[in-house]
Amino acid sequence: MSLLLNVPNAEKEHAASMGAQWDQVSHTWYLPEDQYDRLIEVARWIPEKHPAIILPTEISVVQAGRPCWKCQHNNRVIALAGNYFYEKDMNERDESVWLAQDFFTVFQQVSAISDNLQTFLNDYYPRYKRAWSNTLGNYYWSNHCESCDSIQGDWFLFDEAGSVFNPTEREEAARLTIRNHTLKYAPLIDAVYSLGDHARLINEFAERADL
Repeated sequence: MSLLLNVPNAEKEHAASMGAQWDQVSHTWYLPEDQYDRLIEVARWIPEKHPAIILPTEISVVQAGRPCWKCQHNNRVIALAGNYFYEKDMNERDESVWLAQDFFTVFQQVSAISDNLQTFLNDYYPRYKRAWSNTLGNYYWSNHCESCDSIQGDWFLFDEAGSVFNPTEREEAARLTIRNHTLKYAPLIDAVYSLGDHARLINEFAERADL
């Protein structure tokens, strides 16, 4: 779980003293996971301006089928997920810290994603793309209908009890599929998540499949 860094040549010695390492093959700097206790120290070299969540290099994508609310076309819809991740927060002294979160969850209201994750999504899940949300008053990444291109809003996919990514029964979770994908460097996102039985049900009963 290595994190890609954007280190100017003039600062390479400083970055190395902070735990950053040089990838001879990709010709890039990165921070290995065993140095993640220094995430705050290398924050200036993280390419994303306001990273909130660092996912593992092996990310999980939860898939489901759901009719479009507008044209009734049966679509594949997805949600990003992770078995563990790092989250930026504030401690009791109002200092920025990165906390390791060791549990499974699915993410919604994804407002930003790193370039490497964008490339992956464009290649494998092109109907999951950035769009304006009147409800949230911001751009966020969402599913779109394969037929009419209508946004398949997060409210109908995540927030209603019994919706595809908010199962209340084992049988509902069993209709989902979790596919794991491995990226070279850890992707970053800005998103929200919630804890509860829905995440446990998905983790325990969704079908597992590799890409």
